Amino acid sequence: MYYETPQFIREETKLMGVLTFTQLWILVGFGGILALLFFVLNFTLWLILALILGPLALLLAFGQMNGQPFYKILPSALRHFWLPKYYFWQKENISNEPAPLPPKASTSTLPKPTKTLDQKTLDQLSHFLDQ
Repeated sequence: MYYETPQFIREETKLMGVLTFTQLWILVGFGGILALLFFVLNFTLWLILALILGPLALLLAFGQMNGQPFYKILPSALRHFWLPKYYFWQKENISNEPAPLPPKASTSTLPKPTKTLDQKTLDQLSHFLDQ
């Protein structure tokens, strides 16, 4: 008998009703920022900021796009727009002219490398290859 195994189960723990811990902390954070700004700014400026930050908090806490919560999408979207993009698959411009060859060095001035194997090095090499 075959049983289907559930996959991709990522259920966040609900605090009460539809509110999760993450959503609660988003709402509490924005509420704290608005409460702090209420005492720092004059009422008109605070009201303008509250009308901007309030819906943003609700969007971050409860909004979804393609089944994903918006607070998980927003950092990736900001990273996508902020960081430079590198496209490794784009074709480079290659000219049809051959590259110039470097000047040849005279062979008489360069010393020829000499390779010598003594018995000890040969024994170590054979021991290494036998393992």
